[in-house]
Amino acid sequence: MTSPKGAVLKMKPVCLLLLLSVVSGAVCAEQTDSCAGLEGSALNQCRSNQQTLRLQQLEQQLQQQQERQNQLDRQQRETQQQFESLRQQNDSLRKQMEREATNQPARPQTAGAVDPSRNQDLRSWKAENPWFGADYARTQFAMRYIKELQQERPELAGRELLDAVSAKTNEAFGNRP
Repeated sequence: MTSPKGAVLKMKPVCLLLLLSVVSGAVCAEQTDSCAGLEGSALNQCRSNQQTLRLQQLEQQLQQQQERQNQLDRQQRETQQQFESLRQQNDSLRKQMEREATNQPARPQTAGAVDPSRNQDLRSWKAENPWFGADYARTQFAMRYIKELQQERPELAGRELLDAVSAKTNEAFGNRP
């Protein structure tokens, strides 16, 4: 059997729990109906005030939702305007590129760099530069540099152009064969 002191110790938490549940229940009941202790016209006035307060809260929530919706609508309009602006810019740039492409005159081919069958300079230059066509990296570098030189110095042609390309390629890759 349990001693009376042990039984009391076990009952203390149970009593404390019961007391807390009764007090919290009363507090909750008071919070749910603050008009519970009133009668007659005071009760009616209290309930009317509570209903008015709830309506005001609902109106505030509705107003906040409307403001959020208005903000979203504004953002959507701004995004659509930005999209339309970008689309117009894109169309404008596309038309400009088309005009430039159709107005570009064909560039004259530089003698000495394009047609090996008609140009002795190119054949002799290739004989002096055996890396051309055999060494991919050097050949690609030389081809890019030829294009660059033709844009920067269009008067440069023939053997002069080829010698300038050799010099730049040898400078970049060394004089190895």
